[in-house]
Amino acid sequence: MYSLILKDFLMLKRMLLLITGLIALFYILENPPIFAISFAGFLFVSSAGSFEDRSNSHIMLNSLPINRKSIISSKYIGAIIFGIFAICLSTLFQVVFYFVFDAYDQPFPEVNQLLIGMLCILLFTSIYFPILYKFGEKYTRIITMIIAVGIIVLGQIMMYLLKDKISSIQLFLSQFTATQLLLTGSVITGLLFLLSWLCTIKIYEAKDF
Repeated sequence: MYSLILKDFLMLKRMLLLITGLIALFYILENPPIFAISFAGFLFVSSAGSFEDRSNSHIMLNSLPINRKSIISSKYIGAIIFGIFAICLSTLFQVVFYFVFDAYDQPFPEVNQLLIGMLCILLFTSIYFPILYKFGEKYTRIITMIIAVGIIVLGQIMMYLLKDKISSIQLFLSQFTATQLLLTGSVITGLLFLLSWLCTIKIYEAKDF
């Protein structure tokens, strides 16, 4: 398992340098860390999946005495490890930009923003990997694009339909603390992540190479 996770990180070492530069750019533009962490996670997860599919390295992996469950599990664990890496990197950049460039109001990012960034990575992973291993990299790009556009369109429709009820929604949400809302989101995302993990294992074990 460890060697499979390490393989992904070594295989994407140039991408990791690019991601580090992009996170720095987000901080130069003084964007909230949630955007930097989420975007970095999307790049890493999609690159880890698509590179293996394009290079057909999964054929080589499946010729070795490696459990297919371990191959998939390494992808999901790798996404978690990268999320932690992105959080640490974002925190480091904010400290540097605060003390050296006087760019932020506080030396450390808000914990809520870091956690939401991590949840965004886990949510994207939950959607991306089952589609990738079911349909392949080529169709996954199309499907994820359709999903992204669909979410934007649906969001706009919901905003229009609920524009007269925004005050009621805000009143309802105000009954809960930010911690309670974040905890609820974490539980839902965690369950989706676990379900996706198990589903992707089933998909991958059924594939013919």
